[in-house]
Amino acid sequence: MKYSFKIIVALFVMLYAVITLLFFNFYRELAMKDARQEAIFILDTMNAIRDYVSTVQRPLIEELKEKKLLAADFFDPKLLSSSYITREIYNIQRAKKNINYDYKLIATNPLNPDHEGNGFENEILDDFKEGKYQEYSQIIKENNKPYFFVGLPIHNSHPSCLECHTMNSAPKRMIEQYHTIPDFQSKVGDVIAMITFKIPVYSILTYHINEFVVGGTVMFIVFVIFILFIYKIYRNEQRLKEKTTMLMMSQNRLASMGEMIGNISHQWRQPLAQVGAILINLELHSDKDKLTKEKLTQKIKEANEQLSFMSSTIDDFKNFFMPSTSAKEFSAQEVIFRAQKLLSASLEKYAIDVRIDIQNNFTRLGYANEIVQVLINIMNNAKEAFLAHEIKERKIEICAFLDNGVPVITLQNNAGRINDAIIEKIFDPYFTTKESSSGLGLYMSKMIIEKNGATLRVENSDDGVIFTIIF
Repeated sequence: MKYSFKIIVALFVMLYAVITLLFFNFYRELAMKDARQEAIFILDTMNAIRDYVSTVQRPLIEELKEKKLLAADFFDPKLLSSSYITREIYNIQRAKKNINYDYKLIATNPLNPDHEGNGFENEILDDFKEGKYQEYSQIIKENNKPYFFVGLPIHNSHPSCLECHTMNSAPKRMIEQYHTIPDFQSKVGDVIAMITFKIPVYSILTYHINEFVVGGTVMFIVFVIFILFIYKIYRNEQRLKEKTTMLMMSQNRLASMGEMIGNISHQWRQPLAQVGAILINLELHSDKDKLTKEKLTQKIKEANEQLSFMSSTIDDFKNFFMPSTSAKEFSAQEVIFRAQKLLSASLEKYAIDVRIDIQNNFTRLGYANEIVQVLINIMNNAKEAFLAHEIKERKIEICAFLDNGVPVITLQNNAGRINDAIIEKIFDPYFTTKESSSGLGLYMSKMIIEKNGATLRVENSDDGVIFTIIF
């Protein structure tokens, strides 16, 4: 579950990164959309000023000329040139620092050299003249910096435009000022130029930086709340798992204690019988007045040997049930012989031949009692399988060796194979094929082995099962 939680957190972080990227792109597109609308509004306004000069202001000047209120050859770009007027309006706004965009008029063979376009701008102007599109907007790069570029066409909107832009009809003072007047060579309604709007992409994004920061912060807070919520669920599951594990361990320990009490009774049965026989022998010799001091001393010695064996047995079982507080170094031979000794009476009773082969007596750091418990669980399972399958010749082979430098203990029996359909389930909690079993023995064995940094595996052999502990 620890790794699952880390995976979930990693997925959430990736999801957060993806959503943040999508969120940024959304605001970027929104900013570009707003910039385009603003650019078109500005350019439409400039075109409206141009139309006003062409349709209102310039005819009014002509009317004043006809009334002799102005000289017939009067010309002043401040009143008659729409390009000049729109440019000056832009310069006034620029001087007030109210804007951060570039405005430009692009024409073919313009009177003002400032209105000459570069290759890219002239290409767009040609496309406008050919009617490929009614407006143009695109992100372009200049000096390795991105700019948002918008262009709108300028149409020849009034016959007066043709008069001023023809050498034969242009005002005298206009000719004096510009010397050469290039002909428009167009009719009313044709595209004669274009006006452009260009602004750094960075400037557009800064307009929306507050929305992006606020939105990103809210999204971050939501993700943090989700992570905390998942962590709380994870902690609750961990606590529940710990309680469940403790309950399972208690159940397994009680089952083990029950089995061990049975083993103690097997271990003590023969010594008790022997002590009883010694007492009867003493009583018989006493009744016949044949109880000598030497005989009494001998029988007391024999009884003490049996009692010492029983005391040693109790110590073995006491040490087995004593909880391990810290990991200590143990050898393969130590844990194997301890498990065999604790089960010796039961193994002898059911005529189970245990063969031990210590090819490499390797040492490991861990909890020896827990490894002994696992070996006992596996041997007890074999014992039950021998009885269930009524196997006559019963063998358990325990081997310790190094497999390419990796410490391994195997326990192989000839108690019959496990059905292939269920062999992968035998380590599941509460899974059992025996009515009298809790189904916790092998599950707890696997957990104990993994707690000690090892792996427990099982596989069928020709006539039984092989359990493998890989350290």
